[in-house]
Amino acid sequence: MPLKMLIKIFFKLTSVFLILMFFSGSVFADFISVKTKKALLYEGPSASTKKLYIVTEGYPLQIMVNLKDWKKVKDHTGNISWIQSNFADKNRTVMTIKSNVNLYHKASLQSSKLGQISKFVILNLNSTLVTDGWVNVQSQLEGLSGFVRFDKVWGL
Repeated sequence: MPLKMLIKIFFKLTSVFLILMFFSGSVFADFISVKTKKALLYEGPSASTKKLYIVTEGYPLQIMVNLKDWKKVKDHTGNISWIQSNFADKNRTVMTIKSNVNLYHKASLQSSKLGQISKFVILNLNSTLVTDGWVNVQSQLEGLSGFVRFDKVWGL
């Protein structure tokens, strides 16, 4: 294959990849969850900066910047703050952002409903894979596993 053709193919594939990344948004985002009962979020990467919020165990946060001892994070409302790295867990969670989110047995609206989940409930993420708009989760209290629509949760 001539070099010119290989270069053309490379640029086309690169363009497609960049377009997919742009339109996929949070699919490529890196998230953590809070691993302690309560964690403080700060204005900057130091405990001497202004304390902004308290978040509770399991709360998902999107990593914006990853330093050794601190992470710059974004919450579900878009607020930016900093959390100490030792309060962050790589075990992924999501949080419902809608009221009365249905939990289904299978990834289908025709599947049996296992229950309804209130707004701002933390769910364990069984898989980061979003398939046809569905995500596999597990409730923390009852331990029920099932599927919810990805647009009803935040943390992916």
